[in-house]
Amino acid sequence: MIGKLGNTALQGIQRSTQGMARSAVEIARASQPGDQQNMTRALVELKQHEHAAKANIKTLAVADRLLGSLLDVKA
Repeated sequence: MIGKLGNTALQGIQRSTQGMARSAVEIARASQPGDQQNMTRALVELKQHEHAAKANIKTLAVADRLLGSLLDVKA
């Protein structure tokens, strides 16, 4: 159960990282004057991916603490 939680968090971090990379490429391409709407959307998506990554990192930390607590109980 805890391992599954950690794996899910790691997958979420990977998805967020990939999303950040896509948003960064889109921001870099949106340097034309008419591309302001694309840049705005990409910036918002970049921030969303950042928040998702932080949430998944916290989830991974909780899974790690839970696993440590279980090991302490078993020892």
